[in-house]
Amino acid sequence: METSTSIYAVRTTIGQERSVTDLITTAVIGETDVWRCPFCSEDFSSEKATKEHMNSCKKKKKKTGDPQLVSTNQLLGRVKAILVPETLRGYVFIETTEFRDVEIAISGVPHVRGRVGGKVSVEEIDKFLAPPPAAEGISEDDVVEIISGPFKGERAKVVRVDAGKEELILELLDSPYTIPVRVHADFAKIVERAVRKDEAIDEADAEEKAAADDALDDEDSFWAHEPEEDE
Repeated sequence: METSTSIYAVRTTIGQERSVTDLITTAVIGETDVWRCPFCSEDFSSEKATKEHMNSCKKKKKKTGDPQLVSTNQLLGRVKAILVPETLRGYVFIETTEFRDVEIAISGVPHVRGRVGGKVSVEEIDKFLAPPPAAEGISEDDVVEIISGPFKGERAKVVRVDAGKEELILELLDSPYTIPVRVHADFAKIVERAVRKDEAIDEADAEEKAAADDALDDEDSFWAHEPEEDE
């Protein structure tokens, strides 16, 4: 029967999520068991390798003994995944069998700022795991800067947004000709948004609606827990 797992959250220094993840990954899969020869105290990564060495160990003489298990990798096979959402800064998520595995995994890791109490559901972090469409947030009449390709560095006005293909139809602002240019949305950066009539919505009402819809306000969510700061 497969052991069930849970997801736990770890707070990190903003901008250091990847480095924390790399160190935790090393602790999970980069370390192995340590076995020791009882005759010369030389260490090996497996019981088999230790036994092979013992047969020809120069300090064995007439001694007898068995390979000594010095330490084991307590996380190997227990930590199933480490999640680092691109759109959520300051957090790393660890999927494992028990919360104590998280304690072991982050012990001594720089830039870990604390652990968040409680378990995390997939629904709570699902929206952070799927990157938004490249064209999301770009609208007609916005001014963008092209950041890649033959027109790199040029400023252009968005004529049309092809959301299906995640492409933009642009008009170069500094060109004497109004020739449409098709560019992938990943290659454009907004530098000026167009003024729209629907932006006159009352700010207080918008904030109230956002707060009501915000899943992070759920008192059962892990976001509601105070982090346990490391000393």
